[in-house]
Order: sequence, then structure tokens, then C-alpha cells
Amino acid sequence: MALEILLRRNIDGVGSVGEIVKVKNGYARNYLLPHGYAAIVTPDALLRVKQDKEIEAGRQDRLAAKRAGIAARLKDLTLTVEARAGQDGHLYGSVGIRQVIAAFAMAEFQFVDRQIRFEAVRELGEYECTVVLAEDTQVPIKVWVVQDAAEAAADAADAADVARADAERPAHAGGGDAQAPEGDLLDA
Repeated sequence: MALEILLRRNIDGVGSVGEIVKVKNGYARNYLLPHGYAAIVTPDALLRVKQDKEIEAGRQDRLAAKRAGIAARLKDLTLTVEARAGQDGHLYGSVGIRQVIAAFAMAEFQFVDRQIRFEAVRELGEYECTVVLAEDTQVPIKVWVVQDAAEAAADAADAADVARADAERPAHAGGGDAQAPEGDLLDA
């Protein structure tokens, strides 16, 4: 069942201030009406539309200024995401939106997954993600996917151990001076 309401705020996917729209009864009664985002269509509510439009315009201006400030801070940001990978650069798993959001958190930015556009990757390298602050404000960000530092140090230590063991091992001349073990049964 649909309920006809008058929007007092811009609601993405529903409409803008002053529009009369039909929405599901539960959405109107549980979300839009209690939060003051909409009103039941009455002559009094229709008179308040001009005031609501002015209030919403001021709110949108403040939000646009805030988005511009965030976009300016993001402009030169480069994120680094550490991941476990093999010697060939192939990741053990993948790097996706969750890891990118965690990297933003380390850089003191808080985003939700619907604000980040990033395809999961399975190789080390440089990639690009897009931060969607609004439909008209999208900021591209470089994301470096690099080898996990702790794992890289462990791999380097293992390689050094192997090299040291190879250096300590005696080299064989490769001739026929291999001796038969004592007590060989071939003497019979």
C-alpha cells in the first residue's frame, strides 16, 4: 500500500523538496515522517514548502562546502595496502573494498562501502579507486598493493638462510670418486 507524502528534504531515489510522492507505508511511517524528512499532504504543509526549500538549499550549500574540503584533502592522497603474496606477485586471496576502507581509516578518512568504487585485485601493483562523495563529486585515488612487510622480511631471511647453507655445503668435483659403502654385498 502506498502513502502520498510531501517531501521536506531531498531524498536520493525518492525526490526533492516540495514534491508530492507515493512511497510505501512503512517507509513513510517508520523513517520519513519521524525524522521530519516528509509530511502528510495538508494545506498547512503545502504552505511550508517555500520555507523548506530555503532550509534545504542552505543545507545543500553546507554539504557542498564540506564535500569540497574533503575532495581537496583527498586530491593528492595515495593509499598503500599490504597483502600476502607469492614470489610471482600473485596475492594469496584478494584486495577489495574492505581493505581499501581500512587504508582510508589509517589515513584518517571514514567512508562506507557504497562510497568506494574498487574492483577486487589479485596481483601486486598500482590501481585506482574512486571515492564518491556525491553524484557530482567523485575523486580518483591511487592504491598501491604491496607485499606485506613482515612477510617480505621473513622471505628475505629465508632466502639468506638458503644462500648461507649453499655456501657452507662442500662442492663435489663430480668425478667417479664415490665410494661404495662398507659391507657391500657385491663382494660375495
